[in-house]
Amino acid sequence: MMTIHTLSRSLLLCLALTLSVYSQAKSLESQDQADKVSDFFMSQVLSGDVSSAYALIAAYLGVDAASFEEQGKKAELSLKQLNDNLGKPLSSAVLKKQSVGEHFYKITYLLKYESAALVWELNYYQPQQGWKLVDISFNTDINSLFK
Repeated sequence: MMTIHTLSRSLLLCLALTLSVYSQAKSLESQDQADKVSDFFMSQVLSGDVSSAYALIAAYLGVDAASFEEQGKKAELSLKQLNDNLGKPLSSAVLKKQSVGEHFYKITYLLKYESAALVWELNYYQPQQGWKLVDISFNTDINSLFK
């Protein structure tokens, strides 16, 4: 039977291992570097290589790698279905770049299809020095761009 002390030690060990994985992730020195990495990510998405896009940008993760990998698999499946229905995307464009001080940085892209568009957002966080990727999302809410 596990005692509270043993359980606490196990939880602390898990937390320490998790934090060491996050601390080993590369960070981006500047917002310009985040722009370049994000632009490359979107060029891979545009070319249809979603799994490589997620795999390469994962080097800069500041969040749980397993859930990010799962998110990438879901994105790949969603885009495959979308491409099957709408054809391949035509182009992508940077719509806006936003920051909250030196803490958060978001780059918003538009992935254009002939009859639809997806809004992609890549979010970075700077805990101390260097930017880490914390979220990638996409949606079809074009109206949110007009706020």
